[in-house]
Formats: sequence, C-alpha cells, structure tokens
Amino acid sequence: MYYFLNENMQFAKSGIEGAEIQRLNLFNQHQVPAKIVTRVFAMNLHDVTADAKISDDHFVNLFDYFCGTTHVEKNVTIVDDVIAVGDDVTQKAEDNKVTYFKNNKLYRIAYLRQGAANPREISNVQYFDATGRTTKMSWWNSRGFLCLNQYFDNAGNIFQEHYLDLEGNVKIEKLHYLNRANKEKFSYKLDDFEGVDYLFDGLHDLTRFFYDQLNKVDGGYNVFISDRTTETGWGLRHMETTAFKVLHLHNNHLADDKDIMHDRLNNFYASSLNNLDKWDGIIAPSSQQKKDVEARWGTKPPVFNIRVAFVKATDVEANKVPFAQRENNLVVHVARLAPEKQQDSSIKAFEKVLKVIPDAKLELWGYANGDVGDKMRALVKELHLEDSVLFKGYTGNIAEVYNRAQVGLLPSRAEGFPLTLIEAQSHGLPMIANDIHYGPADILEDGKSGILTKNGDIDGLADAIIDLLTHKDKLAAFSEEAYQNALRFTDDNTFEQWQTLFDYAAKKRAKVLAAEAL
Repeated sequence: MYYFLNENMQFAKSGIEGAEIQRLNLFNQHQVPAKIVTRVFAMNLHDVTADAKISDDHFVNLFDYFCGTTHVEKNVTIVDDVIAVGDDVTQKAEDNKVTYFKNNKLYRIAYLRQGAANPREISNVQYFDATGRTTKMSWWNSRGFLCLNQYFDNAGNIFQEHYLDLEGNVKIEKLHYLNRANKEKFSYKLDDFEGVDYLFDGLHDLTRFFYDQLNKVDGGYNVFISDRTTETGWGLRHMETTAFKVLHLHNNHLADDKDIMHDRLNNFYASSLNNLDKWDGIIAPSSQQKKDVEARWGTKPPVFNIRVAFVKATDVEANKVPFAQRENNLVVHVARLAPEKQQDSSIKAFEKVLKVIPDAKLELWGYANGDVGDKMRALVKELHLEDSVLFKGYTGNIAEVYNRAQVGLLPSRAEGFPLTLIEAQSHGLPMIANDIHYGPADILEDGKSGILTKNGDIDGLADAIIDLLTHKDKLAAFSEEAYQNALRFTDDNTFEQWQTLFDYAAKKRAKVLAAEAL
C-alpha cells in the first residue's frame, strides 16, 4: 500500500493537495493501491473528500480510524432530535441558532449547520449550568452522528475532549494542560483499542502509533510518502514498525537561492533533511533539484525525479478554446496569497502596465495565508488600483479562469514544480514566471509558450506583460505553443517516473521481509 501523508484536507486546496489527488487518481488508474492519510479532526471532512471525488476506500483519517467512522452513510440530525421542548423548556430561534430556556433560565444553545439543505440540521450544542456557565459543547459530524464532546472548567477553558464512535462510546480522550512554562499542551488516550488503553504525549506521538497501525496492512513494510513533512515527518521517522519512508520535496529545499551547498534549509524541510538516515527515499520534482540534493547529501537515500503535476493528452485537446474568445487584456495570478507567491510583484508591475494599457485587468485567484490578503488589498488601495486589480478568492473551477485569461503570472520567489504552470499551459494560457529554483524553467519554453523573468525585477515583469498584451498575434502563437508544451507532461510519462520508485521499493521490501522471516 502507498500512503500519502498530509495534515488535513479542505475545500480550498493548495498545490500539494491538488498534487496528491492527481497522484491518487493516477495510481488508481494503474491499479496501484494507495490512500491519502490525514491526522486532523474535522467534522466536514467527508464533505470535502466527496467534493474532491475521493472515495472513502482511498482515504483514511486518524480520528476516523480509531473511532471506526471511516465508512458512514450520510444522515441528517436535526435540532428537534436532540433537544425536546415541553412545559418547562421553551425555545427562541434566531439566525443560525436556537436558544433554549428551562424555567426561564438559559439552558442550551443549539447551533445550526450553515448551508445545510435542512435549515434545522444541527451542528453543535452548548450546555449551561444553573449559573449560566458553559459546561459542555457537543458536536455532530456532517454525516449526522454525535462525534465530539468538549468539557469546560470554571474559567471557561476546555480541559478535556472525548471523540466518539457511532454508539457514543469514547474512543479518544484529549487532555488540555499547562506545562511548567505555563504553555498549553495536549495528551491523548486511546480507550480500549484492540483491548488495550494507550497514552500518548501529544499528537505527534499518536500519529506515530497511527502510522504503525496502517503499516500492518499487506504484511507490513508499506510505502509512506510525506507530503507535508513539518506535520507528518516526526511520526513517520519514529515509527516502531519497518516501512519504506519517502520525503517528498514540493518546494525549494533551501531558504535562499545562492549556494546550493551551504545555504540554510527551508524550515519546512530542515528537520527531515537533518535526519536523512531515517528516510528510504527522496522525491525531487525537477531534474535540477535532484542534482542539487545529490550534490549536497549524496545518493543515500536515493533521490527520485518525479514530477508533481501532469495532464492527460485527451484533456489538453478538450481544453482548447479559440484565442478570440478570451477576455481582452485579462491577466490572472493563480496561487494562494502567500509571501513566497509574491502577489505584490504582480500588483506593482500592473501599476506600470495600466499606464500603457488602461483597460487591462488583473485577477488574483486563491485563498489567503494569514494576513497576506489584507496586506495585498492595502497595497492595491495605496496604488489606487482598486478598479483594475480584483481579488477573486478560491475557486473549484480554475479551468474557467484559465480559459478566460490572455496571460497568466507566477512571479514566485520559491517553487518546486508548480501545478499552476502545467494546468495553465494545458489550457493554452501563456505564463510569465520567475526563473528560480525550481520548476518554471523546467516547464515553460522561454520566448515560445511563456516568458521567464528575473525575481525582484518589477519593471521586467511589467515589460513582459506589456509586450504580450500589445502584440496579439504573438500572444495567440504563444497560446498555441502552450497547448503543445503541456503534452510534455502527461500522465503516461509521469507514471513511468513513478515506476523507478515502485521497483526500488519492491526490491527493498522483498529483502526486508525475507530477513524478518529468518
């Protein structure tokens, strides 16, 4: 079994989640057993996976696993099923909640699930004691069952949480406490797991145990691919069972871009790269990154060059739209709003673009990390670009965005093998991207299907945009070349790259299992 390890899965997905889903579909297509694995508790998780067309057979979450709730048919629990009214209990409905009073004192507040088809569907209930203090919160999974109880102390803080199975039995206990430094910490307890109670010092420790349980499938020594190593790496490196562990580099492994042999490490990968003896393989999405990793750390563990993004040849043909149907002078920047994606570069460049092409529009597509969205909006306001630079948020139909636009931007300062470049090219969208480590130069054909720019060169970025938008014949030719360029990155030749890792892992598994059998 191949397990793709992640922290969470949400409706708004980054490139990593997009790459995981693509990979899962590729493996399914070739009958390679695989599952996406997450470890964060979320009440709407299976709504998210259903929306992404991920079946429960190909997805496993830590809390689902230990609570036995992976495969549950969707049901609807309404507030009237949970709280009864009578002579001494009255209710008052307002907005998305119902407040209950018992003998004219606050008794319960039921919160309704926003956006649900049934307006009475319950999300959670807040319980009060005779003094009006909150004592408990109960939460219902979006599939309709009670899944979590939270208990509050006299100060109004959660001190204990109980995660439940379908019968309401406690399967996981989470204890909140303060350590000697007065910092909040958590411990976890598995109740009666296979007849034994287990205590864990934090989520990492519980995650390690979870991975060990998954590794018992198919006789052991399964393949675990860490897609978010900051969150999943510790548990993977500390497994007590023997497995094939792969560090997947989705981004530049270095924090700087000057000296591949001595630059400090990207914080997301530092812990794992400093413990390479715990890994059995590394995936680098570009050939140049593979060479740079091998130059610094050698070939133990082996480094596999496997791209993280690809297209189907049939989809590229289906994506084609006449260039004349694209919105005139529309430029798009598709990426989560984050410092490394440098939407500020696009915004600053557009100030110069508008002086030459006053009717040009820039659409920024993607959800925001932290306060980056607020900072970008403030920059737009400062430059008086509100009518020309538009924040569009996250969309599940990015194909429509690519098909509408005439030019796409990705002036990032760090990448790995950006999914957006492959997707955009497959929709015939010429891209302008910074020539950085790693990805853009591997994907774009500079001066043919896109343009490579220098990181930090705002004028150069603006000039590239102006050049394409003011030469429509050239831009239309770039669009046609983009379709053709995308065919270099198909699912078939990507699977061939995976085959190298499959073969290596299979040989090592055979040796390990043979040795354990002696």
